[in-house]
Amino acid sequence: MSNLVQTVINAVTPDLITKLSGLLGESPGSVGKGVSAAAPALLAAALQQSSTTTGANGLLDMIGQVTAGGDILERLPALLSDDTARAGLLSQGKGLADGLLGANSAAAANSLASFAGLKGGSASSIIALAAPLVMGAIGKALGPSRTASGVQALLSEQRSSILGALPPGLGSLFGVGGAAQAARGATAAAGTAAATGGGGLMKILPWLIAAAVVLALIFGMRSCGKEKAVEPAPVVPPVAEAPVVVAPVVPPPETLSLPGGTTISVAPGSIGYSVAKFLDSREPAPKTFIFDNLNFDTASNALTPESNATVDTLVVILKAYPNVRARVVGYTDNQGDPAANKTLSDNRAATVSKKIIDSGVAADRLETAGMGDANPVADNATEDGRAKNRRTELVIVRK
Repeated sequence: MSNLVQTVINAVTPDLITKLSGLLGESPGSVGKGVSAAAPALLAAALQQSSTTTGANGLLDMIGQVTAGGDILERLPALLSDDTARAGLLSQGKGLADGLLGANSAAAANSLASFAGLKGGSASSIIALAAPLVMGAIGKALGPSRTASGVQALLSEQRSSILGALPPGLGSLFGVGGAAQAARGATAAAGTAAATGGGGLMKILPWLIAAAVVLALIFGMRSCGKEKAVEPAPVVPPVAEAPVVVAPVVPPPETLSLPGGTTISVAPGSIGYSVAKFLDSREPAPKTFIFDNLNFDTASNALTPESNATVDTLVVILKAYPNVRARVVGYTDNQGDPAANKTLSDNRAATVSKKIIDSGVAADRLETAGMGDANPVADNATEDGRAKNRRTELVIVRK
């Protein structure tokens, strides 16, 4: 049976690594290291989720979404070469990653960024890219007849290779930090024994070493002597007995049909999902939507890399509804000079509008406005409130 970790890593060829490094503004080495770490991290999350039948069925749903259009591992070069397709892939991947990682999403991105030497936004993008590939690799290994029990059996068989590939720090997010280290040690020992060749003993030696590691984890190393008592080693429970942390249920992305035969995969609750549903309804305009996953560099109107997918998804929707007119409105909190805040909010709204127009939406369909610290939606006395007030809105003026 193919190694799932390697299947995902091998799908991102050196040429694609180079392409991604250019898109993210990172070195190829850091991007490659990030992909190699994101694959086992997401598989470890899937392994954890598969411990229950409900979780395994949730994984089946994700696999079905990813494989509906064919083998994503083979389609990856084409998807990354097209701006719209890439945006859809990252949007779908973010929803999948959130579904797998749950409350650990931010911590996983931070750990990956630290491990691979990436910016936080780049780490999040790599995780979003890897998530569909992980689901595609699992689906490919399962074949056409997929069941929840099949998912559980497959991931259980791959447990050792998944945990052995986890970088330091990421295993602790899934309650398998110690077990991951043990799995890496067993893998290294087995590789050394296999390299020496030999007869029947050498053939089973890797399994004996792995069994010894498991026994050591379960019982601890104890002294056999009776004359001198030795403090028993701490007992580390095996992976199978590790407590399962139940992540919040995050709805998986849905595929929505747009006029003209276009489809998009968007997470329920995202601005893309809400705008598409609104435009497909009889609800009258105007209506205001607050951008999610849209951020700017501090005190700047430069969009962060992970924000591009959000804007690109809206471009696809607006192109499908050519009669729609919209307004992009920027806001700040009340910190600093009001005039400077007004200018900053103007510039941020203009940045988003320009990106939409540059992507092919007619300029006369969009207006922009910067409101500074006006119309707060939360208490500016708290950091959380100020963060909510620093927002960008899309107002559908006419359907």
